[in-house]
Amino acid sequence: MHNYPWKSAGICIFAPHADEVDRFCALVKDVFAKDGIDTIVMIIRYNYLFESHPECRGNYPLSKEDVRKMVKACRECGINLVPDMNLLGHQTVQDYLDPDGLLRSHPEFSETPISEAPEYSYSLCPNAPGLFELLCDLMDEIADAFEATDFHVGIDEVFYIGMCDRCKGQDPGDLLAGWLNRLHKHLADRGIKMWMWGDRLLNSYECGHGPWDASTNGTDKALGKIPNDIVITDWHYHNWPKFPSVEVFARAGHPIWLAPFNVAENAKLFLDYAKEHDGGNIVGIMETTWVPISYLMDGLEGKPAQPSEKWYPNSIPHIVRCYKSIFRPDEEWDPMPEDKE
Repeated sequence: MHNYPWKSAGICIFAPHADEVDRFCALVKDVFAKDGIDTIVMIIRYNYLFESHPECRGNYPLSKEDVRKMVKACRECGINLVPDMNLLGHQTVQDYLDPDGLLRSHPEFSETPISEAPEYSYSLCPNAPGLFELLCDLMDEIADAFEATDFHVGIDEVFYIGMCDRCKGQDPGDLLAGWLNRLHKHLADRGIKMWMWGDRLLNSYECGHGPWDASTNGTDKALGKIPNDIVITDWHYHNWPKFPSVEVFARAGHPIWLAPFNVAENAKLFLDYAKEHDGGNIVGIMETTWVPISYLMDGLEGKPAQPSEKWYPNSIPHIVRCYKSIFRPDEEWDPMPEDKE
């Protein structure tokens, strides 16, 4: 367990493939529970055997039985397993070019034409007729399988908004707020707490962060127009001189999880800043990982790292080092002189 003043400890991971579920359940018991992890955000995307819209199934769909097995393993260890779907941006698979399950079968829901390769990743159009209703069906299936009390809706790194013919001329902040409010109401009506990433609610110029950590297209104006019981996972990975999002979300009244990534030194900068500027709204620390779960399991089990991960090449030793620095604070940090970002 970390030695910061906040009560909770979490980790954000990609969902395992079906043949990795048993190994994941063992990791929950043998590693995560012993390290004091009480919350796991699991990125499902469309990797579930949807019955309402089977055409939306991702490349590695989990069954209801797979999910129930993971839920049971987590509950036995006192861990809240929170499903995560990307419900606006990140509508591509790992290479950022090929549409994921939803847009692969329903290209009409894209903010930009599927025929044009995105600079980063496709986004959904919040005004697309029929989209919200379809997503509610998918969310309900996931929530039921996970027996969820919390649901993470993604919303990070949305660069395409207010661009299509349905949305042109509308304020990006109002578009985002309207979308978030609809998602929130649907989940709240089911008694489920909504979570989201915080970067699109931050102003890049005011925070002094780049366009990944914070918005440059006006979506930040949604802050203050959405319910403040939405839980924010506030992610920062670089060695910024300050992290004003801590104060921004405190003023707005949102509970937040602090979410570092793979550089232990940068994580310490962020967490120490948050401790000094804590507005009383910080729930805990959640390390993000962003690599296939099989690679992470290898690293946490002390096995040699698999080379050439597609998104973050050779990052497993860094991620594990950061994990240990946070959740095993009594251990000495392994030297990692090339550990820079």
